[in-house]
Amino acid sequence: MQESEIRSDEMIAETLRLHKKDVENILLKKESFVHVSCPACSSKDKVFFCRKDGFTLEQCTKCETVYVSPRPTKEMLFTYYSTSLKISFWVKEVYPKTKEARVNHLVLPRVKKILEECDKHKIPMNSIMDVGAGFVSFCKQIEQTKRFKKIIAVDPSFDKNVCVEGVEVVSDFIENLSKRKVNVISSFEVIEHLFNPVEYFNAIFQMLSNVGLLYFTTPNIKGFDISVLKDKSNSIMPPGHLNYFHPKSIVILLEKCGFEVLDIQTPGKLDVELVKKKVLAGEVSLDTDLFLKRILMDGCPAYANSFQQWLIDNKLSSSMTVVAKKRIKL
Repeated sequence: MQESEIRSDEMIAETLRLHKKDVENILLKKESFVHVSCPACSSKDKVFFCRKDGFTLEQCTKCETVYVSPRPTKEMLFTYYSTSLKISFWVKEVYPKTKEARVNHLVLPRVKKILEECDKHKIPMNSIMDVGAGFVSFCKQIEQTKRFKKIIAVDPSFDKNVCVEGVEVVSDFIENLSKRKVNVISSFEVIEHLFNPVEYFNAIFQMLSNVGLLYFTTPNIKGFDISVLKDKSNSIMPPGHLNYFHPKSIVILLEKCGFEVLDIQTPGKLDVELVKKKVLAGEVSLDTDLFLKRILMDGCPAYANSFQQWLIDNKLSSSMTVVAKKRIKL
């Protein structure tokens, strides 16, 4: 997979332009932002990580999670997402033009993974809920497998009249749906956006059946491209992205919320390409790391491809997938 298949350079440029406008609007309320402790371990001990677009990112000294603090309140974030020019652009332009590639490269591998995990852990397949379902792509592909009896798509941004064949569409926050019980809950690129991830996972814990499975994705702050690019990374994009976990700190968070982590992988395929593009654009330099420069920039595809696979194999790609279940006390 290449980045251009899921977002062209022109789309990225327009996204960044609109993002700046969105940021300008929300920063008008900066005096009302609130300070928070580490979203993983709750520690208040921190050091400065970077500053971007008027926001400060701190790093927890205990678990090394990175997070935005101070940050907009829940109410501010809801307004931000409902009025965002950047999000509107993605809905109207980016996704429709890249839908097929996204389904092939992103959605179908997730469908395959969740079916494998359900079979592996003997999870009942009566119901699955996708939280933050967005374009409902995942639910549509899951429905085609005919493996689940009930499929539920949840997203507070859904129009009340949205209808998807074979899928129950719910326009609400998961925190308001605690009386439901489902066997599997999926969540893709959601927790980095949340004001309070603990509340989110507590709600999931209440909804998930005792013999159930949680499967989600989120950026890995210790992944290669984010580690190299830091504030130059397009993954570091507050206030949309507020929380940046890594394989060890996500375990801390999930265990605090009552889960047992079964598997963590970093299957991302774009680290090398993303760093190379920033170097070629003159935004970062590898002149002080000639070995890395040789691997990434000397034009030998074999070097870059092998290195990307090494990142995947060693949980060092910047895209993280997590599988967990409820920890049942005996």
